Amino acid sequence: MERTKIVRWVVGFLALGIAVMGILFYKSILSYLLISGIIAYLISPLINYAQKFHIPRALSILIVYLIIIGLIIILINVIIPQIKIQAEEAGKFFKQIVKDPEAFSLKSFGLEGLSNFIDRMQTRFTFIDVDEYTRVLGERFVGAINAIPQIILNSLSGIFNFLAFLIVIPFVCFFLLKDEQQLMKTFFGWIPNRYFEFSIYLFEKIEDSFGRYLRSILLETIIVTILSYIGLLILGIPYALTLSIIIGLTNPIKFFGPFIGFVPVILVILFSPVPDVMVIYAILMSIIVQQIDSNILFPSLVGKGLGMHPLWVLLTVIAGGYAFGILGLILAVPAVFLIKTVVQVCATSLKQFEII
Repeated sequence: MERTKIVRWVVGFLALGIAVMGILFYKSILSYLLISGIIAYLISPLINYAQKFHIPRALSILIVYLIIIGLIIILINVIIPQIKIQAEEAGKFFKQIVKDPEAFSLKSFGLEGLSNFIDRMQTRFTFIDVDEYTRVLGERFVGAINAIPQIILNSLSGIFNFLAFLIVIPFVCFFLLKDEQQLMKTFFGWIPNRYFEFSIYLFEKIEDSFGRYLRSILLETIIVTILSYIGLLILGIPYALTLSIIIGLTNPIKFFGPFIGFVPVILVILFSPVPDVMVIYAILMSIIVQQIDSNILFPSLVGKGLGMHPLWVLLTVIAGGYAFGILGLILAVPAVFLIKTVVQVCATSLKQFEII
């Protein structure tokens, strides 16, 4: 008995050592494997659905690839050039505004009474210099706007290599999708019999809750972006495409997302030739989009929701933002939801499967 335990410990340490060596050996391409796995995971339901119509798995993967390539071509030739032009125009526009000393004054926003009150306060308290504060704020805002394209490029270059994305990731995705069932059998084949049924049950629960949630949020983001773009076009708001993409990308951020995404819209209306009354129409448009999202899209796509208390969600978003910035704001809730799902399944099922 003691000898068996020793053998198990030795085998366990050897397996751990091999795993560590494998991670160190493949660490340079771990990011590509992770990205390939995520893309394959998101595409997998389409491939599985196509199999119901007796379409060969390899052929359905190629069809999906052709659709994705077509969307990428449209993105490169139509959408990205428009975003670039609109971002450059917005940068020049805000630079000109900052040069105007009255641009960020309260009077320019129709708050003349408040401006007069502050002026009286400044005469009494000379250390208060609101004009200087607004000027600095405006310069920082324009600096942040101009830095966005460079930040995006730096982030992408740090994660992706264009050649790797073009060649390695599609090939890895193809084989992950084509041999999905075989890979799953191999993975579960390594699991000891005692934990086999529990592992399958845990995987099914994660797929049923977290997997559906992740794909639904992606689809919800696309639909909200399209609805916002249509609304901004109807209202004649400048930079509609760029603004709608910002609204869509910030929408998954619980509680704060709709407000964060709408701030650039208000700023563009206030500082552009568009009549200020458009702020009211834009707010109404945003409310309509959010009502469609809250009452139709989210319930039909995500279903019963997260099953998390609103206060828990709020604290998770704040903590994620402090720890990891914008990515933390977006991914904190899904990550905690995944952990919650795993803990709940383990707490309710370990005894059921006689593991403890």
